[in-house]
Parts: sequence; C-alpha cells; structure tokens
Amino acid sequence: AMAAPRRAWLVFGFSTEEAAGELGPGPGPRRLESGPEGIRRVWPAWSYVVVETGAGLEVRSAGLRRRLPPGWTEALPSETHLVLRGPAVARAWPRAAALRGELREAAAWSRALPPLGPRRPPPLPLLPGGFATPRPPFFAALPGGVRARRLALGQEHVLVLGAAGEAYAWGGGRHGQLGHGTLESELQPRLVEALAGVPMQVVAAGGWHSASVSGEGPCWVQVVRVASGKTGDLYVWGWNESGQLALPSKALAEERAQDEDPGAGEGAVVCGPWTTYICVLEP
Repeated sequence: AMAAPRRAWLVFGFSTEEAAGELGPGPGPRRLESGPEGIRRVWPAWSYVVVETGAGLEVRSAGLRRRLPPGWTEALPSETHLVLRGPAVARAWPRAAALRGELREAAAWSRALPPLGPRRPPPLPLLPGGFATPRPPFFAALPGGVRARRLALGQEHVLVLGAAGEAYAWGGGRHGQLGHGTLESELQPRLVEALAGVPMQVVAAGGWHSASVSGEGPCWVQVVRVASGKTGDLYVWGWNESGQLALPSKALAEERAQDEDPGAGEGAVVCGPWTTYICVLEP
C-alpha cells in the first residue's frame, strides 16, 4: 500500500530570525519545521507565528517555542496582541504574554460567543456581528451589505470572500495590495475585477500583499510551479520587498534563487506581514 502523503508548509519572504536581528535562512522557499505531531494550520505575525499541531496551539519565534493553554482553537496574532478563539469566547492578550505561553493575566479584551450550532463557524477574524482585529479596539462591524464567507486582515487593508466566491478589497493600496490596478486607497469594499468570473475559495492578506486560491473543491493548490493546480490556482499580488510573492524580491533580483521541487504536492495559503505560507502534500 502507498504511504499517505505528508502535509508540509513552505515559507516565502521574511523570517522570524530576521525579525529578531539574526541571520535569516536566505532566499527561496524553506520548510516550516513540523515535528512528529505535524502542523495543521498556521497564523503568522511579523516576529512570531502560531501553529496548530496535533497537541494544540503553539507559539514560535526565533529560538523559542511555547505551548499555549488547551481549549483555544484559532489565533489572530499581531506585534501588539494575540487574539484567541475558543468554543464560547474570543479574547486578546498582550504579545509578551503570548510569547511566554502564559495567559494567566487579565485579558485585554473579551467577547462572549453564542453556542456553536451544527455548522462550523467561519474562521477568524470573522465573529458573529463583525470581525476581530489583533489590536485595539479588537472588534469592528462589517460594512453594510457585505456577506463574508472569509475575511483576511492586512496591515492597512481588508480582503473578503463573498458568498459566490467573489473577492472584495478595501483600505490602503499604496503597494498594490488591493488588486485594483492602482495604488489608491478604497474606503468601501470594491470587487477585485481581475478575479471576476473566477470563484475563489480562500483569500489571505499579509502586511502589504494579498493572495487567493480559486476553485470550489477542497483548498489545495499545486505547488510544483507554486501558481496552478488540479483544483485551483494561486494568485498573489502587492508588495514583494522580501520575496513574499514567491518571486525574486528587488534585493534578490540579481541572485539566482535555489530551485526546489517538492514533488507533486498540493496545499493551502496564508499570509504574514512579509511572508507567505503554502501548505503542500508530499508523496
């Protein structure tokens, strides 16, 4: 019998080591160390990342790993706070407490959630009545008329996946992160016309870049070419200063990136401020 494929995460762009002032791993994709428990989901900030392993949520930074208390199912990190969601409540703690793995002190924010129904709730940052933000005031209402299946927060912009798979973007656009073909800001949700007619199943927002995956099936993308796959295509746009678009950055344009072929794998995508994480299945 053939062995089941393994799930792995490839990372493009800025590293947590570089955020700590240390020597980074260099250009090109690198693997996020998974360990025997594997990594199911990833929520990156600039200087640290929260991962979900088979044992629960774990905070990782340069040279540091801390297991978070049990009971939390999702994370929304930033450089000032970490928002966690459990079955009945969402809460925010200062970043320092999160990096220690100690959440004993009083939360900076708390919001009770209604009982879970038979359907799985949409992922963070979406919450009933609006969406969470990883910095004060920690909660905002959705603009009128927006029906969101998924929502992603950048440093200055917001992406929303609509009911029919359409993508909307608003906020700051000075690095092209909105995908509207200009560098202008938008105060209200605007359809990303370049993706019109192509249903999306996932949207992700980094600091000043964005990504989405097309298709209607399970969220997996072929990563041999990083951009297209069996059931969906990966689209990336916006700022590429640290190579977070999986393309040579300006600083690395004259360097030859090391080729890496992970094989016929498939995966999902999330964004950090200056990074992009792609989940792949390897034979």
